[in-house]
Amino acid sequence: MASASKSSSGAIIRLVAASAFGGSMLLLPVPHDGSLHILLGLITGAVQDEAAAILPALVTATCVISAAATLAYSLFTRPRGEDQVAEILLRPGLLWTLLRVLGAATALMIFLQAGPEWIWSADIGGLVLNDLMTAAFVTIGLACIVLPFLTEFGLMELVAGFVERVFRRLFTVPGRSAVDAVASWLGGSTVGVLVTISQYRNGFYSAREAAVIATNFSIVSIAFAYVIVETVDLEHMFFPFYAVLTLSGVVCAAIMPRIPPLSWKTDTVMTENPMRAEDQTRTGLSSAWSKAIARAEAAPGPRTLFRMITVNILDIWLGLIPAAVIIATASLAVAEMTPFFDWLGAPFRYLLELLQVESAREAAPAMVIGFADMFLPALVAADIASDQTRFIIAVIAVGQLIFMSEVGLLLLKSALPLNIIDLVMIFILRTLIILPIAVAGAVLLF
Repeated sequence: MASASKSSSGAIIRLVAASAFGGSMLLLPVPHDGSLHILLGLITGAVQDEAAAILPALVTATCVISAAATLAYSLFTRPRGEDQVAEILLRPGLLWTLLRVLGAATALMIFLQAGPEWIWSADIGGLVLNDLMTAAFVTIGLACIVLPFLTEFGLMELVAGFVERVFRRLFTVPGRSAVDAVASWLGGSTVGVLVTISQYRNGFYSAREAAVIATNFSIVSIAFAYVIVETVDLEHMFFPFYAVLTLSGVVCAAIMPRIPPLSWKTDTVMTENPMRAEDQTRTGLSSAWSKAIARAEAAPGPRTLFRMITVNILDIWLGLIPAAVIIATASLAVAEMTPFFDWLGAPFRYLLELLQVESAREAAPAMVIGFADMFLPALVAADIASDQTRFIIAVIAVGQLIFMSEVGLLLLKSALPLNIIDLVMIFILRTLIILPIAVAGAVLLF
């Protein structure tokens, strides 16, 4: 009895301490400069400000090291066990090796301002290296440090007990996914996706559930949503905007799991985990507490935790950053220098005209250009005269969720059962579901 009591006391301390740290960093809204942020976001911003002069060099060095180490390891060593750290980090397969090499070459050209000017110009390569990638580099690094305190010590089990039935019935996913959603809402879409990937690896989500959660709950942070609204000069409409966005997000999350491609995913698990079955059969406060304590008792020790954090950071820094550099640069170049997205957006012009949206021709490219990067639709909308149309584009831009410069690439790199065709289909379907809701909201508000 004494031993069990001591074990439970230790588990309670771990649960409370880890949840307090992880929750305060990622889930607790903190007012700052007139808007809500999280502590991790404020720390990330401070690090970016303090290290602004060296971050582009660090990102470039990371890309070069990634490419060089991957080539050397892949060419001159024999395959070992798949769970070996070096195998995980440095033998990603032919496609990802190619992306790492191209990303390193692109980063070097941007940093050194060498090669064709369009690659390193301020609107293309400069934006990618100095803004998008430096932000991702810092955010991912800090988020990987904090995330295990949310996922490994019982907090998700505690949350799941309260909302399991509602989330199962409405969204067909476990209640613990509420933490993924809140982490995204406050910390950013990348944070939410990282939580989902971690839960899938540990067997708490099936392949279908993880795919549903990652593509429907991983909304950008409320702070970045405000940036989008500010870009289209509608910051005075932020709260109505967020209400319409939330409604459209809930509708999407209820519909998307029930239609292809997400409905085609199977409920197979990556790792057998008995606590997954308990989530479905045991709900309520007492059950949630006992499951949280059990999870805290099985939490990793300091050495295992350090290894987990280090591997996760290096995996994303070495794998995602170089690939994101080349994909984001290429996407922005296509958007800036060709009519490609105008052509892709042409069918939406007729749909917008059918819905009587003003400036339909100018707004049509914004319906598809967000697949490259979420910020691009706002840039397209900034020059449109109609407040209604700018409002609609802002809702669409944030609600589409899938963008290849960051989240899309992270999903493809992960073990989640999502390929590029899936992401394109999900992007289009979310756009079609959100559009009439955004139009109705704009008509009511303006």
